[in-house]
Amino acid sequence: MEFKIQSEVLEVQSTSPKQVIDWGVSVVQAPQIWSLTKGEGIKVAVLDTGIDPKHPDLAPNIKKGINFTTTNSSDFTDRQGHGSHCAGIIAACDNLVGVVGVAPRAELYIAKVLGDDGTGSIDAIIKGIDWAIAQDVDVISMSLGCAADPGRAFHDAFKRAHAAGIVIVAATGNENTHVGWPAVYEETIAVGAVDQTFGRADFSNFGNEVDIAAPGVDIYSTYKNGGYAKLSGTSMATPMVAGVITLVLSYARKTGQEVTPEQIMQLIEQRSVDLGIVGDDDSFGNGLVNIFKLIKG
Repeated sequence: MEFKIQSEVLEVQSTSPKQVIDWGVSVVQAPQIWSLTKGEGIKVAVLDTGIDPKHPDLAPNIKKGINFTTTNSSDFTDRQGHGSHCAGIIAACDNLVGVVGVAPRAELYIAKVLGDDGTGSIDAIIKGIDWAIAQDVDVISMSLGCAADPGRAFHDAFKRAHAAGIVIVAATGNENTHVGWPAVYEETIAVGAVDQTFGRADFSNFGNEVDIAAPGVDIYSTYKNGGYAKLSGTSMATPMVAGVITLVLSYARKTGQEVTPEQIMQLIEQRSVDLGIVGDDDSFGNGLVNIFKLIKG
């Protein structure tokens, strides 16, 4: 059984001289909260194709990395581009170049669980989850999925992470069909994608397992080889939500509170921007993620 990345590349640029804020980062209202927190003190594990370790917009926030796809565990370089794009959506630095992530001071922990072709095994992902637990991370972001049940050992890894107090965010998938694994698990926050009109992206999977929606079309972020790219997918919506949750956790910690995964889910249920039919629905779950509503209520 094979897991794969959940995105499509639209455009790649080798340089981006002047800093821009992606439309999705603006829509979730991250910039309005940066005076309160930029995600500092929160550890986010990105389980993906690795990361560009020398990227000027990413390098300052990378704390640790490991590779579970080959025998060379220290080589977590992203040769695919997907992992760097997702990591940048979460935590690209606010440094006057390129882009800014939702939580530009979050700490990135990179587990390369998908190979350079964008696919990976159950075993590699389980190892990545257990490594993230050992690193005592706060959030795991997973922009990957498969269409069939990967079995009990896989699910057990998610239960371990959840029991360790980690918020797990996962992509629903891009097949315009039922939600895939691991997003179907109760232990994960399942993320669907919306476009610029706040409609469900035409590729975004749907069903009663969808918990929340976020921008996932034409998302501009960091890419391999120091570059930048526009991608679309539930892969992009997922780190958008992971970044927002990072801001919530950071703000809570600054004000002397610790927030559990259950409380995060409760906040999502109560304080998302309703889209589609009133209430929880199969296209958008509880609605569009919004940091301002989550923190300010």
